Amino acid sequence: MGAEKQSLELISSLNELISALESGYYQEALNQSYDLNVSESEIANYTSWNKSRYTRNCIARNRDFELILLCWEEGQKTAIHSHNQQECWVKVIQGNFAEYLYEYDDVNNRMNPTNEVYVAQNEVTTIEDSNTYHSLENTYKGRSISLHLYMKPIVKCNVYNQATNQLECKYLTYDTFEGEVFIKS
Repeated sequence: MGAEKQSLELISSLNELISALESGYYQEALNQSYDLNVSESEIANYTSWNKSRYTRNCIARNRDFELILLCWEEGQKTAIHSHNQQECWVKVIQGNFAEYLYEYDDVNNRMNPTNEVYVAQNEVTTIEDSNTYHSLENTYKGRSISLHLYMKPIVKCNVYNQATNQLECKYLTYDTFEGEVFIKS
């Protein structure tokens, strides 16, 4: 008989969340993450800002998950995109967001809006349907920060080009990796 996994203790910090994920406690960590309050001091090493676009800052990554901190100036918005068939969990650390959900109509080559959700500080939104596309927008009157967990690292995804009404494959990059500058912007 194999060794049984110990139950996961209460997660009370970003480091404990990372440790739980690295130990394979994915569902347990997700269940607890809704109540997790991440302090500014815990994310200080992972924040970076860019006036022209939001930044993607990798906190932890292995073959099973990717944990990224996104830093947004007022009004910044993602393109409409997929998650390359990966589950996504987003927790708002600071600020407010509008999430716009879409389904792609491949017959007419266009995105059809399906829902609009508002997510406030300490709230969570998830994408579990691999056919869903979405866009996030910082609706806060100032900077916002969101924590994103993908249940496999996303190297590339489909992005909707509104000018051509076509899906385009885009390779994703980081602005910082584990707190170190990774890509010069």
